[in-house]
Amino acid sequence: MNRLILLLLSFTLSSVIYAQSNDFTLHEGDIDGAPYKVVVPHQWVDGKVFFHVHGWRPADAPHEADLDLNDPFYRNLLEEGWVIGRTAFQENGVDHDAHTEELDKLKSWISERVGEIELLIMEGESTAGTLLLRIAERNPDLAEGVIAKGAFVELADETADSYLEANPQIPAVLMSNLTELDGPVAFTATAEFAPVPPSLRPLLRPGHVNVNWMERRDALYYLYAWIRDGAYSPFSDGTRNVPDRDTGTMVRNETIENRVASINPYFGNAILGFHPDELKESGIEQGHSFIFEVHGQQRNVFYGQSYGDVEHGEWVAFPTADDRILVARNHESAVEAANLSVGDVVRLKPLDN
Repeated sequence: MNRLILLLLSFTLSSVIYAQSNDFTLHEGDIDGAPYKVVVPHQWVDGKVFFHVHGWRPADAPHEADLDLNDPFYRNLLEEGWVIGRTAFQENGVDHDAHTEELDKLKSWISERVGEIELLIMEGESTAGTLLLRIAERNPDLAEGVIAKGAFVELADETADSYLEANPQIPAVLMSNLTELDGPVAFTATAEFAPVPPSLRPLLRPGHVNVNWMERRDALYYLYAWIRDGAYSPFSDGTRNVPDRDTGTMVRNETIENRVASINPYFGNAILGFHPDELKESGIEQGHSFIFEVHGQQRNVFYGQSYGDVEHGEWVAFPTADDRILVARNHESAVEAANLSVGDVVRLKPLDN
């Protein structure tokens, strides 16, 4: 029986070539009901593959393997000859055993359809950071190394989804913001004498997975050098600045004007094109509220550091790691409430506090 027939027996899948360019081919489809996307550069270098693994999504959120090829992190990977893979799993939620199996299936799909994988690095955020640390402990043959961003860590309660043994078998980088370092620090200290001690890489700003593309890139470079050359350090500062950009912000009296740069369809957050310095220059200070105007409607928004600065359902904004402004409602959708779309004009001005 030839390999194609064996593959068809192994997976119930559909696959199409979604897009082509002079530099890459993008495939999409599903494997046993798990949507995937795989981007193959035309110059694949040394069998290198990178998976980004998303964290928890609400049950009613879109079920898709999203992949923004305009993101400079992914553009950089493609230019350096990495294959990029994404899976949305069979369903939203947290199921570490099922998700591990689905990552393994995606790896096998690439091996069968694209070519032999020489090295696989996986990056996961939030609950997926926990998943990847669990894979490093229990399924080390699945990857050569993992990057866990904002991972939840539980070392005592074996019934918890975030329970870990702190016993990684492969290189693992724990990259977390200052306000969420307790778990990663405890994991790293407990795993000091593990078969492969992990590496702690803090980001010197508050938040949850508040990470920019240069920090992701340099974490990947660090892990790759560790795997390839043994260049290991138990601790390294992962904080990086992004290049300056032209924001396009307009100043009109006490109001600053820009646009919605992107939206998150899974949690209902929006990214605005302002630079944090522009808010400060206009008199909007962290720890105070400002007026947020869009579609002729005004709302009071608290300008803080993270989602938890406000009560459930209240509006909050804070700087992102890539020097933009995120606007959200805590545990609710800002996008739905304000009918936000990419390109919408938004205006901000200080509120008398």
